[in-house]
Amino acid sequence: MNKFSKIVALLMAVCFVVCLASCGGDAKVKVGVQSGTTGYSFMAGDADWGFDGFSNVEVASYDNAGLALKDVEAGNVKYVVIDADVAKSLVASNEGFKVIDIALTTESYGIAVDKNQPELLEKINGVLADKADDITAIIDSYANVDDNNSKDWAGTPIPAGTYDANKDQLVVATNAAFAPFEFVVGDGFAGIDMEIAKLVADELGMELVIMNMDFEAITGALGKNGVDVGIAGMTINAARKKVVNFTDSYFTDAYQVIIAKADDTTFDSCKTTEEVLDVLKGLKG
Repeated sequence: MNKFSKIVALLMAVCFVVCLASCGGDAKVKVGVQSGTTGYSFMAGDADWGFDGFSNVEVASYDNAGLALKDVEAGNVKYVVIDADVAKSLVASNEGFKVIDIALTTESYGIAVDKNQPELLEKINGVLADKADDITAIIDSYANVDDNNSKDWAGTPIPAGTYDANKDQLVVATNAAFAPFEFVVGDGFAGIDMEIAKLVADELGMELVIMNMDFEAITGALGKNGVDVGIAGMTINAARKKVVNFTDSYFTDAYQVIIAKADDTTFDSCKTTEEVLDVLKGLKG
């Protein structure tokens, strides 16, 4: 083989390798999640949660699930993994999508309470038990609300309030980007969790103050700057119990699901969690 032939062969080999890479031979499938949520931990992997993650998945993190869904529509992301109730609300108000309604996880939401306030924990548990019917009614009232249509919500927002160490206040940390559980309305807040926070504060005879922050910052904020509790669609798990106390669950049907385009048949034959997981593990970009 002469020098010219060797150069041509080398160039062809390089092109072949590049072609393989660009054609996605080992490319990862891109899945959208909301930053800091159970969906993120489940897809990316988290030893504290007992989640292995998926080596074939590239996790794309968003401020809310509605933004992730827009990227599915644009073709930038293949699927979204998010809490089932959020997913169902999103799909109900966005044509062209479907929920693969098979639980990837099972979980319960609780209110995180500052570990140095055991009496407050007991009082909140009392309210949750006594007002169970009211809480169910609150949950039902937000059945059709999601991140995309929350701006059209026509109810009365709950004021944020102002922290004052000299007042008897219940200071709540949240991440108001998780409709229907919490979202911003003007200068105030709304959503299932915010309504429950208001109910608890009223029952305890306390003034409600709401502090909006990144989801990941909530548990670390408890006990600092007056923050008493965190309520933000927060899953009760062992990792979080190391730093906060949790109330009894106020929402026990939480689980993660996949949102896909309506014409995507990838998961149509799946009947069980194990089957969905097997399909997920075999996906390629």
